[in-house]
Amino acid sequence: MISIEASVSKGWLHKHGGFVFDNRYYMDPVHRWEQDSTINEFVRERFPRYAIYNMEANLLQARNVRDNHVLVGAIQPNMILATILGAQFSFFEDKDADVAGKPLEFISNGDELPPVSAILHHPLVKELENQIVNIKINRPDLKVVPPFFWDESGRATIHGIITTSLKLTGDNIMITLMSNPGLAHAIHQWIVDAYMVLIRYFADIAKLPVTSVHVGECAGTMISADLYEEFIVPYISQLGDKLGEVRLHTCGMSDHIMSSIVKIRNLKIIDTGSGTSIKGIRDLKGKDFTIHIAPPMEYMMKNAPQSQILDWLNKTLDENQGGPLQIAYHMEPDYEVSNCLVMHDELENRGLIENKRLY
Repeated sequence: MISIEASVSKGWLHKHGGFVFDNRYYMDPVHRWEQDSTINEFVRERFPRYAIYNMEANLLQARNVRDNHVLVGAIQPNMILATILGAQFSFFEDKDADVAGKPLEFISNGDELPPVSAILHHPLVKELENQIVNIKINRPDLKVVPPFFWDESGRATIHGIITTSLKLTGDNIMITLMSNPGLAHAIHQWIVDAYMVLIRYFADIAKLPVTSVHVGECAGTMISADLYEEFIVPYISQLGDKLGEVRLHTCGMSDHIMSSIVKIRNLKIIDTGSGTSIKGIRDLKGKDFTIHIAPPMEYMMKNAPQSQILDWLNKTLDENQGGPLQIAYHMEPDYEVSNCLVMHDELENRGLIENKRLY
């Protein structure tokens, strides 16, 4: 019922392994596969006994990852959508990529949104499609994992509704929620429709059935429970209705919006940040509901005493009441490695896990 899986960030890999994450890494899938193969071996050697992997942050499903997976369009979902609308990719050698520009920053009417069907004709979409086709023909030894997926499980992955609209419009969306709710609803419906079209399109090309959906609603903690319920819950519920079970990620302390989050239809996993009450989720969803949680970042930093992270672990396990729980973290350059590994060791000492790698 208890598990722990971790990943290493691109910043950590650059600092400790000298790896570079440039344009080619993101836009040449076979080159990325070759580099990721080297990185995987580097991480295995560094952490031979621990479930720590080279994976995208918070999308940990080591049981569904294979060494022959080649990731096409392995770029954050809201960045793909922003680029289709006119933003420009920004790649950095020593950290995660981003985009420059807010393509919907000055939108004033829902009629200004492009037809969703038109996005399939965008050059980026066609380029990613061609990459899938070419790899299937020229590298039959590799299994394509298409855009919006990160392993062979079929779990689609997108950013959340307000998290995506924030990327597309900038801070304006926060005012729009109150000053022009009709426009906010139009933007949010367009986001859902666009993600749906892209997920189904790439899943069909790669012959990967959609089984569920991860929704990374990172920015949702910045709004009230009422706004969350009005502007987020109905749209994620649509995704749950059409794509399957929902894994909802919410950054940081989320107690103030939890009563709204649990109203999402087909919600099967809540993945939350440190500070959120595990007991509160158990009270709302019961002992058998699956919870994923990240430890407090400040307890994993250099100079933080290990007693802090162990106290947090004790409290988390007590509040969990024996239900299904996964602890996950993304190792950043300034983390103290021993403060991370002590969680794995403590869980093993208690007989809750066995320290071993899945690949």
